[in-house]
Amino acid sequence: MAVKTSNDLGDLAEINVTPLVDVMLVLLIIFIITAPMLVQGLSVNLPKQQAPALNAKGDEPLILTLTRDQVILLGDEPIHLKLLPERLGAVLGGAPKPVYLKADENLPYGFVIRVLAVLDQVGVEQVGMVTLPESR
Repeated sequence: MAVKTSNDLGDLAEINVTPLVDVMLVLLIIFIITAPMLVQGLSVNLPKQQAPALNAKGDEPLILTLTRDQVILLGDEPIHLKLLPERLGAVLGGAPKPVYLKADENLPYGFVIRVLAVLDQVGVEQVGMVTLPESR
């Protein structure tokens, strides 16, 4: 009777990937469920006005959002009004670029004017005011 030794069977060098796939699928499901909860919406009540769409020629415009609580967002980054000129100067880099202003309709007029004055101070020549279309 011949007895087989471990050398006769050969080395078993395969990695069992089933547990790895199970863990990865669980993590994927967790990320799919939690990802929408991580994005927090901004409460900006844009004014409604019938106006033609703006044509963005060339560079991608900067989007400056002014919320109801007088928070200024450059893209998704909140910025204080006093720091806005240097931050805009760094982003623009001396090149002319259009800026789209999304301001809540209930903001005080003076706050919007202060932000527009900063845009003028930095040298922004094209400012687009974002509105929603009127419902008929």
